[in-house]
Amino acid sequence: MKWNKIRKSVALFGAAVMATGILAGCGGSGQTASSTEQSASTEQAAGGEESQQDASGGERETLTVGVVKSSYVEDYDTNYLTQMIEEGCNVDLEFVYLPGTVEDAKSKFAVMASSGTTLPDVVIQENFFSGTELLDYGSKGIFIPLNDYLSDESKAVYFSQIPEEDREKMLQASTSPDGNIYALTKFAPEEWNLTPNRFWINRTWLDTLGLEEPTTTEELQEVLRAFVTEDPNGNGVADEIGITGCLDGWGCNAVMYLLNSFVFYNGGLALDETGTTVIAPFVTDEWKQALEYMNQLCSEGLLSPTIFTQDASQYTATLSNEPEIVGGGAAGGDGYWSGGNQSENFKDMEMLPPVEGPNGVAYAYYFDYTPASAFVITKDCKNPELAFKVGDFFYRQDVSLTSRYGEENVDWSSDPEICSQYEGMYEAMDGIPCTMAQLTDLWPIPAQNKHWKDIGPSYRSLDMYHGISAGLKSEDGESNIAAVMRQESRANYYDKHPEYVLPALQYTQEESDRIAEPQENVNSYVNQSLAEFVTGNRSLNDWDAYVEELNNMGLQEWIETAQTAYDRMQNQ
Repeated sequence: MKWNKIRKSVALFGAAVMATGILAGCGGSGQTASSTEQSASTEQAAGGEESQQDASGGERETLTVGVVKSSYVEDYDTNYLTQMIEEGCNVDLEFVYLPGTVEDAKSKFAVMASSGTTLPDVVIQENFFSGTELLDYGSKGIFIPLNDYLSDESKAVYFSQIPEEDREKMLQASTSPDGNIYALTKFAPEEWNLTPNRFWINRTWLDTLGLEEPTTTEELQEVLRAFVTEDPNGNGVADEIGITGCLDGWGCNAVMYLLNSFVFYNGGLALDETGTTVIAPFVTDEWKQALEYMNQLCSEGLLSPTIFTQDASQYTATLSNEPEIVGGGAAGGDGYWSGGNQSENFKDMEMLPPVEGPNGVAYAYYFDYTPASAFVITKDCKNPELAFKVGDFFYRQDVSLTSRYGEENVDWSSDPEICSQYEGMYEAMDGIPCTMAQLTDLWPIPAQNKHWKDIGPSYRSLDMYHGISAGLKSEDGESNIAAVMRQESRANYYDKHPEYVLPALQYTQEESDRIAEPQENVNSYVNQSLAEFVTGNRSLNDWDAYVEELNNMGLQEWIETAQTAYDRMQNQ
């Protein structure tokens, strides 16, 4: 069944559920237990003897679950989330541990599948299988299609309650080229992660030199000239750097920030302005224009060529230098300054929105959110309906929150009285109050026993994310720095992208094999040539030869294959 038909089926059921309040998923009674009731029943299950029978005396079935064992989880068998699922779905979970690295775990699973070894009933792991692998295993009958379950209102109980727009995104992302859905997905977008290449400019230096914040590429160039020639750090030495960065840090490639003032680019192919045609931004006239601009910056000593050679640790040392020597740079967060947001150097910086290029373009380096595959049912599962119920159970709101934040009313709370004591992550600038207070931050704890490190299906909308707490309200009324950064990032970057952004594409095995080598070679050559053109090690007079070499590497074949995959996705 095509995903748009599933969408229509669950949309009708979703309306019926909202009208009647009747549910028939995991939970036994046919109605949704309140969060407090669920918490109490889970505590009882975790604290008492493990029951092997349901209320009517029937034996619980065992479901084997394949996971990549994490050192951040103390004990999967006694884990709070495990107990919650077992109690809520009347099932016993038996874990099958795959090796600790993704590649080793994939190899282990491949050997099990090819050798006839009995597979676990389900495999739960975020982004463990690529779209091509899901299609390959699914077409061989190793993973079962979930289409019929997703379109059955009595089975996709919690999934059907997800708002239609988000549900469509989940269905589209999980539909394979053959029209089947082999995995349940995780939907948990966070705007902060979708625009990582944030640019920081030295506000103190601007003030010292009496300069305004630049809004265009031309103004930015003038500001950088002042930074490197007028001694804004006041030490009498010409040691100031205009723009720097690195390639291996998260969001630290400032070249990506500059490129997007000329043409939208997020690391691969893109869509034209009509949203119908796949294009390669890196062979356009606008790309060449960006190279000319950055080459000029580099030749004037305003853009440091070390951006292509230094690593993240060297970049941190540069940002943290005393006296301060950096006028601007890209970074995903404050962690690249020694001392983070308490660093005096970082306090001198402010986030700079995209600057407008000569053609009126001012884009951010942006990724369209793609729900991640997280749950498959294998051919050896004797009760796939029960397995699907467990997968669907993850979509219940309190379960989705438990999967990430831990135990309700212990590690997090949605109690309005408690939430009123906390500052919302998007409250200071956007006025969105806290609706979910994080009481304990379990994420960095090496061995916690409340969840499985958020590896399974879930649904946490942007509205839910916006209501997460940033910390207790301060007595002096000062806003949380981390929260303010997220709000500034949202305002500066989140909507600064073209109307149409190329989504993650689902390729057939044949298509994937066909473009594997061209895609790798083209991307490598684009990055190599970018560095050479910007630093002047290669003349822009070689532009035509550059484009010709890309075509020789199979660029057109990659574009044509991507177009086929995109058209197929649009028609599903």
